[in-house]
Amino acid sequence: MKIKYKINEVKPKVFAVVIEDRYDRAMTFLRVQEFYESPNKKFRGKNFSIWDYIKWYSEEYGKGFTYGTDWNGFNVPLETAYKCYDTLNDRYTDYDEVMETIIHKLYELNGDDADGYIIGAGNTDGDTFKHEICHGLWYTNSAYKKDAKALLTIIDKKDYEVFENNLLEMGYTDKVIDDEIQAYLCYGHDVDNFSNGVDKEVCKAYHKEFIKGLNNYIK
Repeated sequence: MKIKYKINEVKPKVFAVVIEDRYDRAMTFLRVQEFYESPNKKFRGKNFSIWDYIKWYSEEYGKGFTYGTDWNGFNVPLETAYKCYDTLNDRYTDYDEVMETIIHKLYELNGDDADGYIIGAGNTDGDTFKHEICHGLWYTNSAYKKDAKALLTIIDKKDYEVFENNLLEMGYTDKVIDDEIQAYLCYGHDVDNFSNGVDKEVCKAYHKEFIKGLNNYIK
């Protein structure tokens, strides 16, 4: 299988893997993404069977295996992705072969240092890409993370709980809630699945504060 991809270091230690085809992008990232943050403990941190995952996902969301259309952007620590394939004992798919090759290339580009971050997107334009940049900065840039955490404190407790519940319903695990909220409030505050239940003008006000406080890192 031939998967077309490009690799760009978009911020120090933050590498964008650009795969234009949405389905190929999702399936290339599936293994490492779910190893990193699957809401199901059967898969998170485990070297799971891809067929077990497909069956679970289809049954959990009741609409067949729609992973390739449900998810658009991806993000995972390089160290976590490396660990996933370093200990994998399940049969590799063609997509796994591609991703493992990418990981080794990124490891070399990062000076044989696993302390980096991978983001997956269809291009390097638009809000989806910038949203994923926010995740990369949260992980690699301590100053960014400090400022983002400070901004999280301005969110009303009830609104925070709505964002949190929405994210959990979307399929995120509880360990990445703060990271996801800051990324969505920078880019994606108007996504219904994220903001449903919070006044639109309030979301817009949060967005303005997050952009004001973090844009110098992102741009």
